[in-house]
Amino acid sequence: MNNRWRLSTALALVITTTTICSGQSPTQLSGIDPALLAKANAANPDAQFRVGTQYELGAHVARDPAQAAAWYRKAADQGFPQAQHSLGVLYELGTGVPADPATAAQWYRKAADQGFAPAQFSLGLCYVHGKGVPQDFEQALAWYGKAAKQNNSDAMLNLAFLYHNGQGVPKDEARSFDLVRQAAEAGSPDAQFQLGMDYYQGEEGLQPDNDQARKWLGRSAQQGDVAAQFNYAMLLKTEPAKVYFWLNVAAPHLTGQTREKTTELRTKAAARLSSAQKAEIDQQVKAWRPVEEQP
Repeated sequence: MNNRWRLSTALALVITTTTICSGQSPTQLSGIDPALLAKANAANPDAQFRVGTQYELGAHVARDPAQAAAWYRKAADQGFPQAQHSLGVLYELGTGVPADPATAAQWYRKAADQGFAPAQFSLGLCYVHGKGVPQDFEQALAWYGKAAKQNNSDAMLNLAFLYHNGQGVPKDEARSFDLVRQAAEAGSPDAQFQLGMDYYQGEEGLQPDNDQARKWLGRSAQQGDVAAQFNYAMLLKTEPAKVYFWLNVAAPHLTGQTREKTTELRTKAAARLSSAQKAEIDQQVKAWRPVEEQP
């Protein structure tokens, strides 16, 4: 692997959609479905977790991280792994509760021990960075491995990095590349970007393959990866409409020389389009939203 490594370093936030009453002000408590709230008050852990999620997101109630933490704790104390993990995230970030990496790691471990893959990934991150636990690459390898077996793409990609560096395991580039491919197939936009660039530049013993590069960069671009959007456009030079579209999508998020290059290439692509074509694409850009791949 090379310096294009794009690890998944963010915490795995697991959000469950809750039932919300229509017609309620976002700042009113009545925005929570009364039936859901009744279940939560009756100590139903799934309902407690869902109420906590609404408070964390501000979904038809005023956003209140402290309330989110309180409801997550009610469910977590009953052994509900999603709530344990979400509570751990709040402690790691210091959101609604004082920042406490050790307590975060404890909650991650409770959920991870129950087989909850996002918590296994989060606990692996703790061991890699020594946050709340002593730095231990072998432990990180073990927890990433457990999550990867459940098709957690973030864990696969980070596990690949450990094999690439020989951290906690003998260095193994072939195994590392295989894990990147698995992560890409499982939907990781970071892994898809990396794999696409490997095919484009002929890294990891690959023959340069623009078709494969376009395939993987395109999938990453659709999920909102800005670098993938820019590089995908570079591979579509014979298709000015697509070049114009993807550079317009990426442009607001680019800086420096990359943004200057984008402006230049977008102008060239626009010159090959009719006014009607540009107007149609401009509307498509306004309406575009990233689509997360489901494993």
